[in-house]
Amino acid sequence: MFLIRIAFWVALIALLLPTDQRQQEKLVAAASETARRVATFCDRNAAFCERGGQYWAVFKQKLEFGARLAYDIASERLAGKAAAQETATPPGLPPARVDRAKGTLTPADLAPDWRVKPTKGGA
Repeated sequence: MFLIRIAFWVALIALLLPTDQRQQEKLVAAASETARRVATFCDRNAAFCERGGQYWAVFKQKLEFGARLAYDIASERLAGKAAAQETATPPGLPPARVDRAKGTLTPADLAPDWRVKPTKGGA
């Protein structure tokens, strides 16, 4: 599917390219001028780039804090699950021999406290 999408976009771009020599030269000149202007943007707008760098530094700090927070929360939850599994094992048995189907509840304990009353007349 990925290759089909790539082939579609390449074909679309190829269809949009000009065939006339003059138009091709204009396209090359416009593309090279655009690349030059993008490369020299910070030379022409130093204050804007400086502010952008400051905003990027703040964004990066927030991103690092969020990633650290998510990692800490995930680590605590995983550590909590591991600790709960370790404490669920009876002290005399190794973890592989614990039979979770057998417990201390009787069948009366497992029965629900209430039942839905059947309707009369099938409605």
